[in-house]
Amino acid sequence: MPMDMGFPVPDFEEAAHTRALQREGVNEVVEQGRLAPDVGAAMTSRDAGDWLVSQGFEVVSSLDDLQGPSSGIVEVPARLTDRELSGRADLGHPWQRLQLYRRLLLTGSAEQQRQLLNQELLQHLWPTRPGPAALLQVWEQRFPELRQTPHR
Repeated sequence: MPMDMGFPVPDFEEAAHTRALQREGVNEVVEQGRLAPDVGAAMTSRDAGDWLVSQGFEVVSSLDDLQGPSSGIVEVPARLTDRELSGRADLGHPWQRLQLYRRLLLTGSAEQQRQLLNQELLQHLWPTRPGPAALLQVWEQRFPELRQTPHR
């Protein structure tokens, strides 16, 4: 990568090539039936950030599956924790609740979503737009009742 005044110069052509390869890979996985078409479309949409294209996400099959607690302290799965969200989240604390729900939507497995997301809390949080637009669109297409929740 060329240097200019000590700073790396971005290689936009290489980045575009890498993104195209990622999109091709996602499309192949969708064609093989290993990824839901709506999730694949979200991952390859213009609105999808690099992280979403490379990582993907899962969505439960029904909002009724969301049987998580509505209050109290929740044990956060280790793969969802970092400095901002430790191993426990207090659902009574708005910021911790939002961070937990955002993480579960972005990187949680469908099983983790079933166990930790609460349908009523999710619907209450939905107007805050707790994730990237492409991901939220998939949830809203699958579950139109989320779209009907008034935006704050």
